[in-house]
Amino acid sequence: MDLLKELQQQMKTGIILITHDLGVVAEMADRVAVMYAGEIVELANVHTLFSNPLHPYTRSLFNSIPSSASSKERLHVIEGVVPSLQNLPRKGCRFKDRIQWVDEHEENPVLREISPNHFVRCTCYQNFYFPETGIGDRNNGISKN
Repeated sequence: MDLLKELQQQMKTGIILITHDLGVVAEMADRVAVMYAGEIVELANVHTLFSNPLHPYTRSLFNSIPSSASSKERLHVIEGVVPSLQNLPRKGCRFKDRIQWVDEHEENPVLREISPNHFVRCTCYQNFYFPETGIGDRNNGISKN
């Protein structure tokens, strides 16, 4: 990672880094695009994304990170399975089957700017909560890094 940063500075260029490691994202990224089932579901600068994740998939990813500061005995598990590429829904929120307790999803979700340079696909984030914590603050159950 240090070599990548060094090369980026020397060549004065950008880097597209694809990873599942949120620690690497926090260290390396300026802007982050979170993808689910082939679509960008959230796009923001790294600070905004880590301090205020909105899309249910992004929030679930953050809630799944082990933390020594957390008193939880078990890690959060994202329910359901990732749809196969052959069976991807062509309409609607691709994440809706994994958050069946949220009723409202758009038929044709698009990336919308929620705040300056913070984009979210589908309005389902407005009604999302973690079932184990109940309805409440949007950030319930999210460990912030």
